[in-house]
Amino acid sequence: VNLDLTKHLTPLGYHFAPDPSSQQVCTIGGNVGNNSGGPHCLAYGVTNAHILAIEVVLADGEIVTLGGLDAEPSGYDLRGVFIGGEGMLGITTKVAVRITPNPSSVRTHLLSFDTPRDAAATVSAVIAAGIVPAAMEVMDQGITIAVENYVNVGYPRDAGAVLLAEVDGLPDGVDIDAQRISDIGREHGATDVRQAASDEERMLLWKGRKTAFGAVAQIAPNYYLHDTVVPRSKLADTLEEVYRIADEHDLAVVNVFHAGDGNLHPLLLFNGQEPGIYDRVHAAGAKIVEASLAAGGVLS
Repeated sequence: VNLDLTKHLTPLGYHFAPDPSSQQVCTIGGNVGNNSGGPHCLAYGVTNAHILAIEVVLADGEIVTLGGLDAEPSGYDLRGVFIGGEGMLGITTKVAVRITPNPSSVRTHLLSFDTPRDAAATVSAVIAAGIVPAAMEVMDQGITIAVENYVNVGYPRDAGAVLLAEVDGLPDGVDIDAQRISDIGREHGATDVRQAASDEERMLLWKGRKTAFGAVAQIAPNYYLHDTVVPRSKLADTLEEVYRIADEHDLAVVNVFHAGDGNLHPLLLFNGQEPGIYDRVHAAGAKIVEASLAAGGVLS
């Protein structure tokens, strides 16, 4: 399990950088199959960047090793081709991972905004300023309330959206970037900026973000999740289109997303027992995909 590996490595001064929201239950083999990302892929990259070699069983039963431990192999990057193949190319039986040193300093900020548009605009401004945080995650009010009910760490229930921004690295540089993010947030309408006061508080904030999909059960018994990527400059407009599409189909929607790289996760909420609901849900989902593509995005 992904989190078990990082828990084993942390006392030794290392961790496995890919950290999907399903980190508590997803496996390294599954990460390889899906080329999984996670909140910290903004700075560290997705699974492909952290796998040195894999042993796989091909469809005809042949066992091969793709990649290598000592140096970059010559020729085609078959390791990279296999990662993300979702099992279509073979079965992974062994994985050699690249481990990442733990940063010497980490700062995690929670910024509150009146609207998701303000939060999205802040994300674009931070990247435009030349800052590359370890992670930048946005949750709108509906999902923030559900998360706070679960973790009880102080997520603001009255905020229209929250931005979880984390920077890591050497202490002096981290302090500078953290202050710059706070200033940029206030320039774009942040109503409150709070820094995690301890590692325990930081971990609880991240627990809230990473259990957001499960917390949705407080709002509705079913959800339909989409996963698209749009240019950061189109985040705010695309979000507003998602809300409009949900209203048009008489559906509730909440948004939680990897804002730093424009990765959207709109969740259409519904009760599967309602007659005809699946037609409306699927129609709205298709419109959301079309809106993401129209904004210059792709399916992720």
